[in-house]
Amino acid sequence: MIRRVVITGIGAITPIGNSVGEFWRELCQGKSGVSEITRFDTSDYRTKIAAEIKDFNPYDHLDYELARRTDPCIHYALHATKQAVEDSGLIVDDSNADKVGVIVGTSIGGISSYDRHRDNLLRRGPAKTSPYFITSFLANMVPGEISIMLGAKGPNKCVVTACAAGANAIGDAFDLIKSNKADAVICGGTEASIVPSCVAALSAMGALSASNDPPEKASRPFDRNRNGFVLGEGAGIVVLEELSQAKERGARIYAEIIGYAHNSDAHHITEPSVMTQSKCIELAIEDACRTSFDSGNGII
Repeated sequence: MIRRVVITGIGAITPIGNSVGEFWRELCQGKSGVSEITRFDTSDYRTKIAAEIKDFNPYDHLDYELARRTDPCIHYALHATKQAVEDSGLIVDDSNADKVGVIVGTSIGGISSYDRHRDNLLRRGPAKTSPYFITSFLANMVPGEISIMLGAKGPNKCVVTACAAGANAIGDAFDLIKSNKADAVICGGTEASIVPSCVAALSAMGALSASNDPPEKASRPFDRNRNGFVLGEGAGIVVLEELSQAKERGARIYAEIIGYAHNSDAHHITEPSVMTQSKCIELAIEDACRTSFDSGNGII
């Protein structure tokens, strides 16, 4: 029997809203979250803009010790997860914990924590190194902390595939449920990389837009005159469930996922291959048993 997969919960923290409701309202009004970077002095930087999370204090939403020892990328993921699970009405307990998985994607992981702990080590020496140095920046700590928070004991992993990490995480979760290795999966993406090291490095490789004025017009991926992307941060999490389970518990169903595919260009570290992208679309359509596909996203 083919197992169908549906979305029953959504959560988000974004540069234009720290909840799904805020995000959707501001998005519909055409608001941009891109502005001048406030986290550090950009006087010597070519790129001076980014899409920062605003008005979010992790200590208002998370346990104090948890917030203190973890990175913003984990803070964002946990905040979005709480929203998504509450929205879905999914209860994780002893009866289902082994079949509830967590898969989250991130490109950089806890880079701000790594930079902070590294600087502390170089400045104060190894005797003053925090025991949370490693766990604060490891990418797999994102799904790990989510599973601890929820008591989810099913498949657990982190996907690290640059800009496609969040989409890949959802696709992998879809496959887990289809193959009966999980009945529900909390999945999505998180990022918190607006730090000097990332801005400098991405700018050096020519990846970031330097159209600093006006900031809100810098991100234009489908424009002929585009000149790079705008670095942003936040998290988006969804709850995927097997259809019959979702119906049985009376869950609201937002959408059904019917196909997914991924491949590799095997071509260049930054330059895409149109042929391989086309093949990936064909594979996704084949998986979905559909004959057409429409993408409003720059990630394929």
